[in-house]
Amino acid sequence: MDVVLDTSSIINLINGSVLDRIVKLPNNKFFIGEQLLNKEILDEVQKIIVEALIVKKKITVIPSTITLSTVVDLQSKFRLGLGEIECIALCKINDKAICTDDLKARTIASKEIGEINVLGSLSLLKESVKAGVLNCNDALGSYHLMIEKGGFLPKKLNADYFCH
Repeated sequence: MDVVLDTSSIINLINGSVLDRIVKLPNNKFFIGEQLLNKEILDEVQKIIVEALIVKKKITVIPSTITLSTVVDLQSKFRLGLGEIECIALCKINDKAICTDDLKARTIASKEIGEINVLGSLSLLKESVKAGVLNCNDALGSYHLMIEKGGFLPKKLNADYFCH
């Protein structure tokens, strides 16, 4: 599956200390929008991590081909930030799935590109366990780290969520 990562999912995966392992999922290719790299990453450490994965060809930057009028239309229609708008539009244009942990963006993306093409960082943790990239304890520990570091994720998940 081709997956465009948005800022919220990247931050959660970095905070969970697993982005570098998630991008090794064998049946997925990971992408980010050009604007995310230039304007959306919140701090220099996150930017360095993402740039290192780009250099290693684990994440690909999709050039933004979205017109200004499309951005303005989508922003006025959905009232989302530029990063979320870019991700949804890139997914729609390039026939890709989106990974976002932003509830409003997930709801809108489900309508725009189909619910089957919308996932979050926890889905990637679960998929990583199935693929043997992470074990159950790694996934659960990463989830707890994400929560501890401020991730707006479902509370009180246990190992059963990731391991079955």
